[in-house]
Amino acid sequence: MENNYPTRREFLKAGVTAGVLMSAVSPVSYGRVIGANDRIHVGVIGAGGRGRWHIGWVQRSANNGENAEVNAVCNIWNVKLEGAIQEVKDRFNLEAKAYRDYRKMLDDKDIDAVTIATPDHQHCGQLCDAVKAGKDVYVEKPIAVTLEELNKTYDIVKASKSIVQHGTQGRSSLGAAATKEFIQSGKLGKILRVEESRSAYVPYWNNYTCPEKPEDTDWKAFLYNLPDRPFNADMHGCWMGYAECSPGTIGGWMSHMSDFVHYITGCDFPLTAVAHGGIYALTSVEGRTCPDTSTAVLEYPEGFTTLFTTHFGNGANNYTTIFGSKGTMQIQDPDGNQKGGIAPKVTGDGSEHPEKIGEGVEIPEIPQDDHIMNWLKCIRSREQPHADMDAGYKHGVAVLLGWMAYLEGRKMAFDPQKREIRPV
Repeated sequence: MENNYPTRREFLKAGVTAGVLMSAVSPVSYGRVIGANDRIHVGVIGAGGRGRWHIGWVQRSANNGENAEVNAVCNIWNVKLEGAIQEVKDRFNLEAKAYRDYRKMLDDKDIDAVTIATPDHQHCGQLCDAVKAGKDVYVEKPIAVTLEELNKTYDIVKASKSIVQHGTQGRSSLGAAATKEFIQSGKLGKILRVEESRSAYVPYWNNYTCPEKPEDTDWKAFLYNLPDRPFNADMHGCWMGYAECSPGTIGGWMSHMSDFVHYITGCDFPLTAVAHGGIYALTSVEGRTCPDTSTAVLEYPEGFTTLFTTHFGNGANNYTTIFGSKGTMQIQDPDGNQKGGIAPKVTGDGSEHPEKIGEGVEIPEIPQDDHIMNWLKCIRSREQPHADMDAGYKHGVAVLLGWMAYLEGRKMAFDPQKREIRPV
């Protein structure tokens, strides 16, 4: 079967051999100091489906005692912008400032912080612009689509004073801190392998609506740093299915798995990756270029591997399993279920270790703030949040290592000293 994704090497030109990019950061205004009782005003960039979730999460934090509100929204597509304005009105009973150009929102001194829920290929540039404007930022994952922009963004954020939280909310989920304590205390023994399977009957990018005509949106703003081309409504609305905009499920789903593994194990950067996949599902739509079936194996220096596999066309077989020398841990949803938590279960299955896990072992809960609440509290305290830029860089490397292995069709390795990904 002939796949219809672009030539793999075409996607590597911008990122495979990107070296250390120590970018100069011009002086910026770091915004006003927010006191213990001051209200945090949040603007939402990319106020579509995920952005409207951000609006709801800020409201939930406000309901739980945090003095914060969304007072501005930005979207290039009229329909989404109007919907976000109504969302703010319904949740906060106020008329949000409306922007079509995110840069104008960043110029607004009445906005303390922004969330970014735009297409993946826009994340790095908008994050850099936001911290240069002195804003604190919550940015969705995956952080980058090329290593070059990931390295550049890391340097700019680290040179700033902004509080940056990456949207890998699994590490803030109910049960995550307890899972981390259980594993890092050695109760599961040596970690040998982590395996995750994600599937759905229909590719998740099929579920999005598209603008009807160019006049409804700003096509050039959507393209952002991509080469110019005629208006494509499907690419605009279903961008998650286009390899120029997103690393597919490796970016959309494996980013959660990788970040969660990094969090609970405390491991270093992944060393190598191999990946395979293609467009095979009957539910895929012609013209989209992200693989609907992907398998990526990453190797870590601590002596374990992660296996991420996904398929569409059949929704069975969703699980996460951690294999240790003393037993096995099952985690159904490492990026948070509808209740915002996970429910790890451990057994001695598969182990003959003298200290193997016995029957009826439970993992006591360790309370912690959810991801948005943690970010808002850190905006006040100026402490680093749960998923800071170092964590974002690490999940970005894992995603790009797997994605480049898929695009290149061979084993790839990451060099943390040179900050390069290259063929083995």
